[in-house]
Amino acid sequence: MTDFNDTTDHEVKADLIEIAAYKYREGLLTRRGFISAMMVLGALPALSGKAMAQASEIVVVNWGGRASEVLQEVMADTYTAETGIPVVIDGSGPSGGKIRAMVESGAVVWDLCDSGMGTAIILEEQGVIQPINYDIVDRDAVLKEAAYKSAVGNYVYSYVLACNPKMLDGNVPQTWEDVWNVKDFPGMRTFRKSVRGMLESATMAMGVPTSEVYEALGTEDGIDAAIDKFRSIRENIIVWGSGSDSQNLFLQEEVAMGNIWSTRAHLLKDQMDEGSFSASFDGGVLAPGMWVVPKDNPAGSDEVMKFIAHAQTPELQVKWLELLGSGPANPNAAPLVPDELQKWNPSSPENLAQQIFYNDEWYGKNQVAAEEKYIDALIN
Repeated sequence: MTDFNDTTDHEVKADLIEIAAYKYREGLLTRRGFISAMMVLGALPALSGKAMAQASEIVVVNWGGRASEVLQEVMADTYTAETGIPVVIDGSGPSGGKIRAMVESGAVVWDLCDSGMGTAIILEEQGVIQPINYDIVDRDAVLKEAAYKSAVGNYVYSYVLACNPKMLDGNVPQTWEDVWNVKDFPGMRTFRKSVRGMLESATMAMGVPTSEVYEALGTEDGIDAAIDKFRSIRENIIVWGSGSDSQNLFLQEEVAMGNIWSTRAHLLKDQMDEGSFSASFDGGVLAPGMWVVPKDNPAGSDEVMKFIAHAQTPELQVKWLELLGSGPANPNAAPLVPDELQKWNPSSPENLAQQIFYNDEWYGKNQVAAEEKYIDALIN
């Protein structure tokens, strides 16, 4: 049965792994730096087979990646060096359905899963994941919006307004309303070929304050109004399907502006000529990755909670931002971010104040119907 309730954005997680692999191949990332960043990110490698847990090890599962041997070393070399506890990585994908099946069958082989808020809410209702032990995990070391009873944030990324000022004669769009103003800001725009993170920008383009966006999208009329905004500039839109697609559209100067992931913006700022790329978090949508722990995990609850606590280390989370562009979920990391990266940090106090937090409950309820209408507006 298709798990429509599994609302984790798996494409983002795969995209982060792709960015890491690219920077490692290009010599832009040392092995030590790669290890430190990926430790906090939780974007871990796929094994050739399903990892089976023993009592003396921790099995962490995510959505896999290409550089499996390197990423195995990332987790094992850091956490094992500090604690002596081996870590096995399984990249087979921790869907909500798989987690529930393991727990209900009594055959749990995973200790920790890289998931999302929507999935965590559903799994908690089903009684198949454990509460986070905030006596071990520091509740103050994670954004309050990402500290759930049975899930806790591990990193954040944003949907941001990116543009090429040179293609606009220096006339940089300041708001989503500017993006929809094709008269004063001519050129092609890019939006994702998925409704995630997109309807919010169209709603803000209609003048709705950030604090009221999901309220406005809480009715069918509100959803239809946002989708009609895309239909109104359809001839000026090129869609992107993957993070690399959005990146290439800017590199090849096929688009002048658009809504892309902040992780790709982090790469583009270094790849494009000076003055030819900028990004704004004003009106951005902030989204977290989340840790969840299956019930009856073989390594035991306390061991996994200690691992989560280790991943909250501010210094590691800053390295993750420096190397991969994903923001720290730990607000205590903000003062450690280098000055030149402050404006690129999704979770800096300044950028947090300008964004809305991704409402996964809204997506769990509305995504399927809204997606169909959105694709029709962009393509048909």
